[in-house]
This record gives sequence, C-alpha cells and structure tokens, in this order.
Amino acid sequence: MSLIAYNKPPLSLQDQARLLISRGLQGITESELVQVLSNISYYRLRGYTYPYQNNAVPGSPFLTGVCWAYIKNDYEFDAGLRTIVSEALSYIEIAVRTQMEYHLSLSHGSRWYEDSALCNSQNIFRDNLDELRKHWNRSREVFKEHYLNKYDSSVSPPAWMIFETTTFGTVSKTFSNLKNNIPAKTAVAQYFGFSRNTMRVLVSWFQHLNLVRNICAHYSRLFTRSFIVRPMIPTHRPTKWVDSIPRQDRIYFSLCIITKLLDSCAPNYQFKEKLKELMKKVRRDQLPSLGFPENWREQDLFT
Repeated sequence: MSLIAYNKPPLSLQDQARLLISRGLQGITESELVQVLSNISYYRLRGYTYPYQNNAVPGSPFLTGVCWAYIKNDYEFDAGLRTIVSEALSYIEIAVRTQMEYHLSLSHGSRWYEDSALCNSQNIFRDNLDELRKHWNRSREVFKEHYLNKYDSSVSPPAWMIFETTTFGTVSKTFSNLKNNIPAKTAVAQYFGFSRNTMRVLVSWFQHLNLVRNICAHYSRLFTRSFIVRPMIPTHRPTKWVDSIPRQDRIYFSLCIITKLLDSCAPNYQFKEKLKELMKKVRRDQLPSLGFPENWREQDLFT
C-alpha cells in the first residue's frame, strides 16, 4: 500500500475555531474558542473531541447535541487525573528506589548495581549500567557535587546515590533484570505484598506505571487511553482487591495498581478519597471507556 504525504496546511486560530463550529460544535462562541485554542493546541484538543465526533465520515461532524461543556469537562477531568496520579506515583517511585537501595546494598554491597552476576541478561545489565552512569554524569544534585569534591571519583558512587539521579524507567528495568532467586529482590517484593512466586506480576506493574508516569509528565491524554504496556492481572487474588478487571488496557486497572501499592508505601495518603471526588465529573456512560465497572466504589480495594 502506497502512503501519501501529509499536506494539510496550518490554519490560523480563527480558522481552527470556525472549522470546529462548522462541524457542529455547540455551546461556545468563535471568539471563546479562539481563546481556548491559543492555550490548547487544536491537535491536543482533538483527543478530547474525538469521542464526540462521527469519525467514520469525511469531516468528522460532531454528534447531535454535543456541546463544548462535555469536552471542557473531559479535559479538566483528565488534567485532575494526571495530577493525583502523578502525586501518587511519587510515593511509589520513591519507595521502590528506597527498598532496592536498602535491601540490595545490605546484601550485596554499596555498588551491587555493577555486579553482573546478579542479573539475568548481560545485555540488559550493560544497558542499565550505561543509563545509570549517564544520568549520574548529567545530574546537578548537591550530594553528587559533594561526592565528587570529597571522594575519589574513579570509584563509582554507592547505590543510594546513583539511583536517586536516574529515571524510574531505569529503576524498574534494573529490578526486572535481577535474578528472582536473590533474597534481597524478594524482600523488595514482600514490602509491596508480593512473593517470589508472584514477582512477575510486580515487575509488570512497575513497568506499566513507568509508562503512566511518562504520560503524566508529558501532559498527554490519560483517561481514555488504551495502554500498549499492559500489566499482569494477579492469578491469586490479593487481600483488598477487586472482583474483576474489565479491561486490562484501561486506566481503571492502573488506578487499582496504584491504590494497592499505596497501601504499602503511603497508607495515610488520601488517594482513594481524591479519586472518588474526581470521578464525580465522569458520566455513567463514560465508565466503560475508562475500564471502570459500575460498582467500583463498592470494591474492597476502594472502601
């Protein structure tokens, strides 16, 4: 199949607003829409108008009765969702770093991340080590400057320093590549309520949450996204869990994972309360697109 070159010309803000209104968008004037489009690009906004348009026909006209209030509500809900998810993930990420630094360093020394014998894949080990060193070299943290000014810089920094300057992606990949028979890895898993036998589930959760974190960091659409990196569903029901996961690729499962992990690392953080308050913005007919069952509030995990 031959592909065509993208040749749509750029449009002025006024022309963008006229185009949306000509397609049937109601409840907002052209001048008001111009103001919106000066702050939120047409292409970004398209992710929120898409569900309200008939995209099967040329011009993608808006469905009958669609008004701007629906789109505005979805956009604001998504922004609020990214905010509470980002804050929740900060607790989880810090706890993962801390647990790895602590247990692995006690068992295998302060520079255990340089020990390839602890890892399954030597190629992944080398890639992770390169990433750790690259992020360390780019870091401007005060503790790094102190280390370089006081200690022999030809010796690698301890894990509790270098892992504080890298990304959660590198942290999760390092954890994943550790051999499962290492007691220190099991100790990290146990902190989050997992065992050596269920380690694969936790690893998949960390990898998925890294994707969610990156989406939030780039302010991308979160609430109706279909995730490519899909976390594993536990085969054995954890304590305080949900009856089912209707969609493995939707944000509801991500929120279940976040809630479960927070029970271990930030039990006093009011995530469930914030989520329930935010979900008041969502219409009942929108729940399936987010992967939510109708009775989600009554699930053990969220009570």
